[in-house]
Amino acid sequence: MAAISDNFSLLKCRLPDRNAYVRLQHAVFHVLESDNGGPARVVDFTIFGLVLISAVNLAVGNDRLEFLFIGVFALEYLIRLWCIVWHRAYSRGGWRARLKYATTNAAAVIDFIAIWPTLVVMIIFGEVEILPIFRLISRLIMTGRRFPAMRVMGRVMLRSATQLLSVLVTLGVFWLAAGYLMHAAETRLPGGNHEQFGSIGESLWASVVILTTLPSLEVVPGTLAGRVIAGFIALLGIGLFALPAGILTSNFMEAYQYARATAGQMQMSTCRVMYARQRRRSRWPMA
Repeated sequence: MAAISDNFSLLKCRLPDRNAYVRLQHAVFHVLESDNGGPARVVDFTIFGLVLISAVNLAVGNDRLEFLFIGVFALEYLIRLWCIVWHRAYSRGGWRARLKYATTNAAAVIDFIAIWPTLVVMIIFGEVEILPIFRLISRLIMTGRRFPAMRVMGRVMLRSATQLLSVLVTLGVFWLAAGYLMHAAETRLPGGNHEQFGSIGESLWASVVILTTLPSLEVVPGTLAGRVIAGFIALLGIGLFALPAGILTSNFMEAYQYARATAGQMQMSTCRVMYARQRRRSRWPMA
């Protein structure tokens, strides 16, 4: 199965031998941002492992290791910012292009939020016990950018946001209606379970229990109408909870097929941009 390529995918292009700085910048960019190649994989897995170890260290509470991890992540962020000008979307503008990358690229924004607030607090106050849950979640999210499949999943989640929101609204309306009907059936009909359905709030909680646990012994309607309503709630709830899985699966397959179809085109386009940018800078003939 071919690897899923992102906008960072590129081909190795021959560059003039005269400018060591440019060649170094291009080589570092290829290692950090390419989806293919041995060095790129080594860097990705190394940073991925450091992120996981740092997440475990948050629970252990070793301050020295925390300073070390934050320093490594900050250095990697600065190196990415330095060489990102070889990306086709940020090839013009110098520091303005770098600022655009830092403020508009989702992965760069996540890295910034996960690294720099903690680093600033460490430098100013000399302590690391600042929002540990926030730091843990942000670092786990950082691992997503290391693998193409995770980046595709992130784009699928963004693309599915509207559909998932519609399902969530539908589920909320269904939940409110179910709670009201259960409350009405159990309080207005003889033999009802007034203890568990005595108010709208209690009925809403009972509806949640019915939706999530089919053979529930915690919530038992006392009337026939209440039991019929509870049965419909359970059956319809299964369908509503299955909708998000279907939406995500469909959008993921579309995104995967699109990524495979456009992988080669993006690689060739990136290579052409690299040649054009190098030619503008140096006025040297292409090798």
